[in-house]
Amino acid sequence: MVDSPLVDALSPWRCRGECFWLFGHARAEEHLAPVAFNVLEGVSTFASPEVSGAYQGGLTSIMIARYNDSPVGPHDELIWVPGQFAVPPTGRNANRITRAYVSTKESAYNRRKHWNIPARTAHFTFVPSGANSPKALPYSRICVAPPDAPDNPFFVTDLAPSFLLSSGLIPFSSSFVPLSREVECPPLPQSDSWREDACIGTERWVSLTPAMKGKAGFFRWKGGLADGALADNVGLPNVRPWSTGMWLREFELEFPVGDVLGKRGG
Repeated sequence: MVDSPLVDALSPWRCRGECFWLFGHARAEEHLAPVAFNVLEGVSTFASPEVSGAYQGGLTSIMIARYNDSPVGPHDELIWVPGQFAVPPTGRNANRITRAYVSTKESAYNRRKHWNIPARTAHFTFVPSGANSPKALPYSRICVAPPDAPDNPFFVTDLAPSFLLSSGLIPFSSSFVPLSREVECPPLPQSDSWREDACIGTERWVSLTPAMKGKAGFFRWKGGLADGALADNVGLPNVRPWSTGMWLREFELEFPVGDVLGKRGG
């Protein structure tokens, strides 16, 4: 057993809060740039198509969540799913998280250890919209920055109500969506200073199928960096999702116990 100074919160997890989703689509021919991965994972077998499977394209997503309740306390999260990848241990294709940021070391450590989510810490800023209605967007801007440079964000989005929100919020469950929610991630490399930065490594493939529900509304977004960019192509790829995103109020997310698929290298 690895001796860790961080809290090990065993799965399954149930988290509550609110989240914002941006979606897009990519073709398999649109090869992933190195910025699709954090530096640690980008120079490891995690990012190797020969070892961990070739990129297949498909539905892309950025999810920003603000959890007010979780097994490791309140925290924020941003995850980037560039689409599907081939999975050598199973021979099938599945979604893969290639970059993830969270606001606490405990949440980074546990995401890495239990689900192979390549999380590392970042600073999150949620700018209130000033709206009082529970049906209105709670924030007008969301920024994510390196933890040591909170005033220099690598991701900024400005949010505005969509006309689709005028009809009110509607019940949502991931079980309504006729698309695979399965996420399968290869083993993670370990930082030399993982006891300080929480970037622990793993030795096996993990599959998980998160379940989520809430009250859904919609919003329009625009990039808040120079020239309207959403991201700086350093901390996150500067992708162009579809113009309308989805907001979930009273968001509930369950991270199940991960299924082990195989050891390092398949």
